[in-house]
Amino acid sequence: MRAVALLSGGKDSTLAAHLAVEEGYELTHGLTVVPSDPESMMFHVPNADLGALVAQVMGLEPVRIRSGRDDEADIEEIARVLEGLDVDALVSGAIASRYQKERLDRLCEELGIEHVHPLWGMDPFEELELLVERGFEVMIIGVSAAGMDESWLGRRIDEDFIEDIRRLYEKYRIHPAGEGGEYETLVLDAPLFERRIVLERVEKRWDGFSGELIVEEARLMPKRR
Repeated sequence: MRAVALLSGGKDSTLAAHLAVEEGYELTHGLTVVPSDPESMMFHVPNADLGALVAQVMGLEPVRIRSGRDDEADIEEIARVLEGLDVDALVSGAIASRYQKERLDRLCEELGIEHVHPLWGMDPFEELELLVERGFEVMIIGVSAAGMDESWLGRRIDEDFIEDIRRLYEKYRIHPAGEGGEYETLVLDAPLFERRIVLERVEKRWDGFSGELIVEEARLMPKRR
C-alpha cells in the first residue's frame, strides 16, 4: 500500500515511518506541517521546516504545508493535499495524544484511506529503548519541564538520557516520551536515511525555565560506516 508519512523531523514521526516500512507500506511522500501557532497541540513546532529535510534523506518527495489559523484549518489543508495524491494510507507518530489521533482518524475515514499509527499505545520507555537499539541519532532541541535545565539542549537520546528521564518521571511524573511538551527532538540519522543531517549553525534560546535550539544552517553528509 502506498502511504504518505507525516514528518515533523522529530523522533515519533520518523520512527513511525520506519515501522510502517517494516510493516510493508510503501512510503512515497513526507508531509510536513509548519504550524503558525507555537502552542499547537497537533503538530511539532520547533524547527518544523526541517521535516522536509528528513523526508529528503529518506528518499521521499517532500510536501510542506504552511499552517493556517488553527489546527482544524491545518487538517483541512492536509485533506486537500492528500486528495491530490495517489495513496492508500497516512502514517503518523501519534503515541498518546487522543486529540491528535482522533482528528487524523476522522480525516482518513472521510478520505477513505487508512490511518497507520505504529506507536499508538506503546510504552514510552519502550519507544526510547527502540530508538537506541535501532541506531537512531536523536537530538533534544527543546525543553520545558521541571528538572530540565539548559544543559539538556543538544543532548542525544541514549541510555544515560533514558535513565535521567526515568528519574524525572519518578520525581515529577513528566511524560517520558515528551508528549506533554516536556521536550522536543530532531532526528539526525536513522536506518532509512540515505545521508545524515549535520547542524552547522544553531542558536540557543533560554529564558530561565525553558529553551530551544533554532537550527539556522544544516547540511547533508555521508553516513558513518
